[in-house]
Amino acid sequence: MKASLGKTKGVSVHLANYLQVIILHTIKKFQGERSIYAIYHMLQGKKSSQTIQDAHLFRLTNVFGTIPHFTRKQLVDTIQNLVEHGWITAKEKSDVFIITQSGEEELAQCEPIPTRLNGWKYQNVAPVFWGRLNLLIQTLSHIVHNETKFYPIQRHTKIQQSVKQFLQKNRQNRELMAQHLYEELTDLLERQSDRHQTIFVRKLTGINRVGQTFDQISKTMQLDEWYVRYVFLESLHWMFYEIEKTFTQYRLLSSLIGDLQQSRLTQSTQTTLQFIQAGRTLTEIANIRRLKVNTIEDHLVEIVLVDKQFPIHEYVTSAVEEKILQVMKKLQTKQLKAIRQSLADEAISFFQIRLVLAKAGDEL
Repeated sequence: MKASLGKTKGVSVHLANYLQVIILHTIKKFQGERSIYAIYHMLQGKKSSQTIQDAHLFRLTNVFGTIPHFTRKQLVDTIQNLVEHGWITAKEKSDVFIITQSGEEELAQCEPIPTRLNGWKYQNVAPVFWGRLNLLIQTLSHIVHNETKFYPIQRHTKIQQSVKQFLQKNRQNRELMAQHLYEELTDLLERQSDRHQTIFVRKLTGINRVGQTFDQISKTMQLDEWYVRYVFLESLHWMFYEIEKTFTQYRLLSSLIGDLQQSRLTQSTQTTLQFIQAGRTLTEIANIRRLKVNTIEDHLVEIVLVDKQFPIHEYVTSAVEEKILQVMKKLQTKQLKAIRQSLADEAISFFQIRLVLAKAGDEL
């Protein structure tokens, strides 16, 4: 089985599938500073302050939330396989691993992580965008061929309702609409690789065809199924980005996703931000919202991760910020406990260290 997979694109001769590539890549990024369960939460896209901060600190925003239904069994089985092949090795703790030299060499033979992937920004909107787009294409293809009855490819009621509302709002001739949609999609697809184009088109459903599953595409194109999934996801993320950026060029697609362009902050954090902007202290906000101060601090860290220009000097002086940065650079670590111990200053809190880490982001 491995030999046949080795001949496909996306994985090396020895790695069984592209999921192993993703997990090996994540372990390499964590550098032994997080457990395997941090990987689990990262790929699931858990909206906890720790996972969100880790995604930014370790430059894993690309894979954040890219496997929402990832299971612990998948994780444990993959880790066990990587250990058996000597590609990762455990540290002092049994659930913390680092990549080995042979693991580095194995990873270098694989297709790199898709560069246009952005799970942090698009993990929630990409599936909805795809559901609407695929159903709209199916609907228009039937209408222009005078077929009014068909079994919708999308079973989700909300997606069906949004496409119905979209068509009611856009009353132009359906053949003209179909032509405009074709032109906009073609423009986006032609700016991607042949492989991206083929996978995306094979997923589409029309009047005389049903979109293929990832398994079917994998077998037809002799590609690893996990790799196919990630290539497709990259296409969706990049297309969403392009539609947002140049909406006047993609008017039809832009109107299809208009309500999906929202804040990347969680709803609770948005509420905290409103109170901060109104001049409330963190303690006051905690009392008003009946939450712990630690929770409000988590919200502030999340705000800084999303907005690097957000001022933090009300909570961390410039002198303390510089002191924390110097220690982090000296130790070459992002472990809060190690940084605080090295600072040897009880007045500097974990919260302040987290804020500085969030502010520095990719510059570390």
